[in-house]
Amino acid sequence: MERLLLRKLCLPLALTFAVCVFGLWAKSSLPASAPPADAIELPIVMYHHVLKETARLNQYTISPDEFRQDMTFLKEEGYTPILVEDLIAFTQEGTPLPEKPVMITFDDGYESFHEYVFPILEEFGYPAVFSVVGVYADQYSRVDDHHIRYSHCTWNQLALMAESGLVEVQNHSYNLHITNQGQKGAMKTSSESKSAYQYRLAEDLGLMQQRCQEYLHLTPACFTYPFGYISKDALPVLKGMGFSAALTCEEKINYLTGDPEELFHLKRFNRPHGTSFQQILAKINKSS
Repeated sequence: MERLLLRKLCLPLALTFAVCVFGLWAKSSLPASAPPADAIELPIVMYHHVLKETARLNQYTISPDEFRQDMTFLKEEGYTPILVEDLIAFTQEGTPLPEKPVMITFDDGYESFHEYVFPILEEFGYPAVFSVVGVYADQYSRVDDHHIRYSHCTWNQLALMAESGLVEVQNHSYNLHITNQGQKGAMKTSSESKSAYQYRLAEDLGLMQQRCQEYLHLTPACFTYPFGYISKDALPVLKGMGFSAALTCEEKINYLTGDPEELFHLKRFNRPHGTSFQQILAKINKSS
């Protein structure tokens, strides 16, 4: 219960930190260049929290009506939402992607996804990627203290949604969604050796994989970096554990050629309150 109280107090801070700070390694290792002529453009949009209370809407929290408007826009403009599994099939098996693919992603695992987002996905028949923090799923599966402002989905709720085929649960770490005492998400700390960092990362991600296998009967193929913090020593760990993709928070368009390596740095645009999907796409076009 003490832990739940701390979670409630820290939620505003967590949402503030939800802005993705892209690591220096990623910036230096991805020089700007013109995309290949035959590359497929894939915009990925990143959401976090959904609430009806107008006073609580912000850069990382939108209303259910705003999300519905986004889905309506996708339908009217002929976009087809896809999942990470579709990207893996595209790169590993040559399975074609739709003409105008788009990816809808939600981070952190808030219960508001189950309450507001999932019914809209069912209405439109659209799939979405839901990156979950394991420790919160454990926490809220054990207690009855649920409030839409701060609670996270239980494993039972996640199982129900995953079974629908519309929600693809991915690994957002077991307990690395934190920024304190020198730790920034899944990033290597200044005091850690490479081997110590990689062991810690593998232990945490492995625990989340075990939880998903136990409660959801699935194994996530994608890791979503908490807060977008990246260390160059993380990639060998992801590959060694069998991950095929990773979601970052760098706000750029994805150009896919079929190279599996491209999936380890999938870029996304944050969708804040008050910004239409049209404006997000305009931002994407401007950056490309």
